[in-house]
Amino acid sequence: MPILTPMKKNVLLVDDDHIFNYLNERIIQKMGISDEIHSARNGQEALDLLNQYLSGTTALPDIIFLDLNMPVMDGFAFLEAFKRMNMPGKEKISIIIVTSSQDPKDIARAKELGIDHYLTKPITEESIKKALSI
Repeated sequence: MPILTPMKKNVLLVDDDHIFNYLNERIIQKMGISDEIHSARNGQEALDLLNQYLSGTTALPDIIFLDLNMPVMDGFAFLEAFKRMNMPGKEKISIIIVTSSQDPKDIARAKELGIDHYLTKPITEESIKKALSI
């Protein structure tokens, strides 16, 4: 049964694993959270998408599900670059780490970078509900 949300969210999945992106897109759609889901294979592609927002060609995501371990630009490098971006409305974006890492150092670093939600793969409807407080 889909979750009734006041307004559908624009979601960005950032992960180099195509299967992860596909499965999570299906979960998010099934939950009724979003009809508009974009994906990026690494942090650099995610930054490129956000820059398209600045140029007016794409909508700003409401939620970013971010993996940590990716080629080109990992999740931590993305978070540091995101913090430096001068982008109106970025403080309204919820970033949720979704990773296979349970390393306490990664969890601590995510908290230092202002991330409150750290989910371990595979994610479930319940873990998404808890992270989004729905």
